[in-house]
Amino acid sequence: MNDSLLYLVITAGLLDSFNPCAIAVLLIFIALMLTLKKSRRTVLLLGATYIIAVFITYLVIGLGLLKMAYLFNIPEIFMKIIGWILIFWGVWSFKDYFFPKLPLRLSLSLKGRTIIANYANKFTVPAAAIMGFLVAIFGFPCTGGIYLATLALLSAKETYLKGILYLFIYNLMFVTPLIIIFAATTNRFIAEKLINLNETNSYKMRLIIGVITLIMGLILVFYITR
Repeated sequence: MNDSLLYLVITAGLLDSFNPCAIAVLLIFIALMLTLKKSRRTVLLLGATYIIAVFITYLVIGLGLLKMAYLFNIPEIFMKIIGWILIFWGVWSFKDYFFPKLPLRLSLSLKGRTIIANYANKFTVPAAAIMGFLVAIFGFPCTGGIYLATLALLSAKETYLKGILYLFIYNLMFVTPLIIIFAATTNRFIAEKLINLNETNSYKMRLIIGVITLIMGLILVFYITR
């Protein structure tokens, strides 16, 4: 395994993990269960189901995109296309930060939040799994640019089978903060504090991730594929 690529994948996964969308839904879901005095077993079971569903969905998305890159067998062109997408993605995130009232934001839509909220209120394992799936799909615009950049590099540097291993590691890093937050928020007071902290800093996090995404796009277009 390429050590430098491994460190890059781990770093990218951790950067991607500060996904305001996935974190916000988990925090609100836990706070809701604690408010309604659900048993500790229920909180642990449904929270774990949500995180596992996010992990599996995000991994499947990555595997599908990686497979597509290998099928076309044009890594440089694929990286350049991804690079331009990331540049646009990064610039668009600046719009979200400086002009948040303008439409088409890189975040969960109101419709997506409504659908997810309907499943959150069911408090069943299948509902929690579906909720995790929907958050991974609808929340992809939040931080998915980092994922795309990583996939582009893997398609150019590694075989498909090794790429699967790297993706598995990436997604473990992606859900690590969710696991830590989940472990810390079985206390209602901590959960409410973290919800407020996440809401206060979500736009700043999106801006930071947008800058990182823009830089990755510029590197892919003007350095790696030149």
